Amino acid sequence: MWSALLNRLSGFSAMSLTELNATASYLKRIDRKFLMTEKQFLEILSDLSQDFKALEIDGKRVFLYDNVYMDTDDYLFYDQHQNKVPSRTKVRTRHYTDAGDLAFFEYKQKENWVTKKFRYQFPASEHGTMTKGKKRFFEGVFQSLYSDKAPDISPAMWTKYNRLTLVSTGGEERLTIDFNISVKDLRNEKARDIKLKNLVIIESKSLSDNCKSCEIITSHGIKRAGSCSKYSLGIVYSGLAEKWTKFQKTMDKIKEIRMEVTKRKRNTSTKNVEKTLSHHFKKTSLKKVNETA
Repeated sequence: MWSALLNRLSGFSAMSLTELNATASYLKRIDRKFLMTEKQFLEILSDLSQDFKALEIDGKRVFLYDNVYMDTDDYLFYDQHQNKVPSRTKVRTRHYTDAGDLAFFEYKQKENWVTKKFRYQFPASEHGTMTKGKKRFFEGVFQSLYSDKAPDISPAMWTKYNRLTLVSTGGEERLTIDFNISVKDLRNEKARDIKLKNLVIIESKSLSDNCKSCEIITSHGIKRAGSCSKYSLGIVYSGLAEKWTKFQKTMDKIKEIRMEVTKRKRNTSTKNVEKTLSHHFKKTSLKKVNETA
């Protein structure tokens, strides 16, 4: 997908990080997510170029994100999401790998479709850990939101993916597009990376109900997704969840998307076999077969 992606991205005007932070940081916003295949994404990307700019840093437009999510020993934050708690929490450290030492501790609070984000920067060498500074920050935000003592949390799930960011020309909407997604259980030493192949997640973040990207995406027959937090999916795919009913439709869709890769490989394999056979065996007529039988 890389060559086709880079080719389509060349049709977008560039936006700097400074411009992005000035016009579309959206620490409080309305989120909308869509799940699709790589092929569908490339088709949609072509339609977005007239209304969106692409974030560009040092000549790059696709970046690697490394995240470590924190949770309690009994996965309280996952359970909040699964049990449809109106006010729910997500805590992580994020390392912007392509930006060297750039890393943030982030606290996300979602209340009835509106997301608030609180964060502070820290040295990338502390990525994936709960230092005293992070603990104080977490406890302060938690207590201000819940008026209760903050629980103990520790690293639980690792997620990694490539991301490109698009911003509408008027600055009223920002899109994050994630692909090459993988997750890993950090509390199991024997755990391996789980790759969600062929899956692309587009998330629209805006301050209003108006959503240009949603119009474009739905015009391609793709419906808005339900719950598809990468952290929660990591918990489910790692076999850590006792219940996952809220994510069942999302899991079914991801299974369909991932199966497309298997079908594609199977069809390619069949064609290769047919090509090999036709190369090694000459065609003959039924008359000749009867004559030699």
